[in-house]
Amino acid sequence: MAKYYYLISSLPELFFEAGHFKNSDFLHLRDYILENISDGDAVYVHDLLGNIDNYNLIAAVYGKRRAWKKGGKYDEFRSPDDSEKPVLPEYMSDFLEYIDSYKAEYKTNPDEPAAEKYLSELYYDKMESSDNPFIAKWFKFDREMKNIQTAYTGRRTGISAENYFVKKDDITEFLLKNASPDFGLSRERDYVPDLFRALETPNLLERENRLDMLRWNQIDEINIMEYFSIDVALGILQKACIADRWLALDSVEGKKMFRKLVDDLIEFKKVKIV
Repeated sequence: MAKYYYLISSLPELFFEAGHFKNSDFLHLRDYILENISDGDAVYVHDLLGNIDNYNLIAAVYGKRRAWKKGGKYDEFRSPDDSEKPVLPEYMSDFLEYIDSYKAEYKTNPDEPAAEKYLSELYYDKMESSDNPFIAKWFKFDREMKNIQTAYTGRRTGISAENYFVKKDDITEFLLKNASPDFGLSRERDYVPDLFRALETPNLLERENRLDMLRWNQIDEINIMEYFSIDVALGILQKACIADRWLALDSVEGKKMFRKLVDDLIEFKKVKIV
């Protein structure tokens, strides 16, 4: 029997016990998964949710007074020169060294959007080189999708997107040089036609919903041959992140997504028995 059979098969009941869906369900799910996996696999959970820590790190560095996002690994960050700061992943340490070097030379922090972009590139570099298949594939997809959206918006507004891409690769070459409506990418990536149909949806909420359902379906595609493994747990957690975001945007749609997540889990138990 697979390593995490009990964990995956018990998740529908975790939601049924709550009786309804609310913002705390994402945190409840994250904690439940962390309590039932190995320390080694817990690293992948924290990697997956690293964008939460990145958001909080930017806020700490720039002294922004905004609510601390919950769900990340770190409860606080100290200033870069504080010897008591928590042990951070290498990409965060590299980012803080960059901040230190810039401040030493220019007596101020770098422009915040530029710093945030640099942190994102360090983060995606680490994630895409992960030894966990789900992490590596998911972050490659996520970055490519964001870059395509950036190019699409740039084309519509007449603003060059080149300086806003997260990393440069073969996809950004298409985005910079190909003048066709889909940037010539429909033959390169299966998800591109659905992505452009979503981007061309006039209604903002409907567009966001379609984009998130594309992300949802990509999770299933990545894990199509996975059974009761850590990759499945990571995919479920990422779906819960999507549903949690919708609870803030539109509570009705958010509850529908949590309901869909439970239904997916129930069907998964029926089909993928080992």
